[in-house]
Amino acid sequence: MKLLIASLSVWLFALPSFAGDSIFLGSSTFLGSEIMGEDRPFMVYLPPSYSVSKNIYPVIYLLDGDIHRFKGFVGVLESLSTETLEKQVQESIVVAIPNTNRSRDLTPSSLREWKFKGQILDIFTQTGNAKQFRKFLENELIPAIDTAYRTSQKRVLIGESFGGLFAADTLLNSPSVFTDYLIIDPTSLWDNDYLNREFNSGDKAFKPKSRVYFAFANNSHLGEIGLTNYKWGTTFASSVIDSTKGISQQQYFENETHGTVALLAWYNGLKVLLPCTK
Repeated sequence: MKLLIASLSVWLFALPSFAGDSIFLGSSTFLGSEIMGEDRPFMVYLPPSYSVSKNIYPVIYLLDGDIHRFKGFVGVLESLSTETLEKQVQESIVVAIPNTNRSRDLTPSSLREWKFKGQILDIFTQTGNAKQFRKFLENELIPAIDTAYRTSQKRVLIGESFGGLFAADTLLNSPSVFTDYLIIDPTSLWDNDYLNREFNSGDKAFKPKSRVYFAFANNSHLGEIGLTNYKWGTTFASSVIDSTKGISQQQYFENETHGTVALLAWYNGLKVLLPCTK
């Protein structure tokens, strides 16, 4: 396994007419994965103090990590972790992981036709590769990041929608890969209540030491589909909260939808999972 030299630089913006210095946000590179059989791109953000200190830092792994989500999330994190907003959370490294095949890698079971009460919600060519993608994270990407940067033992996984489904499945089946989980409006409707069925399966004792923050949106405008996704999701979240003896929590954002809830989830979730110890 080899961490390749950064191939691109990611710039937040540059204003040559007004200043001579560009504002650097992070770097984009890739890792040749034997597990996935493909090159996997990712982007890395280092906190402002990284170059002037010898500190070690938590690492946040951001799923669905396209350039827009990367820039948006890093903006929230840096604001909260610096004097801009009174250092409410810890400075952290961010590793954003773009998708190469979203439905393949983020779903835990194989479905060609995704149905709810006989209605076909979507049709896929590839699903059910979550276990292998998780193996890539655990055995290739995380070791590469730990080798290249000054990282602490604290690792946070952030996933939304299908990414939230993946994060929840990771919590159930490999909880020690990450110490903390920020799960945003997960696709709980997947495979006829997969998460609750997996949680209640008799062949495992679920006793995680992880702290989890769940954020749920108001999707009542989607009718029974939205209401059921919320019901199954909060049922799963309540089971996790009970199992983690109250160190985890869930929050409902009545004025946000599935597509808008992420910003508030990041803001509130980071304060719960990465509070700054002043």
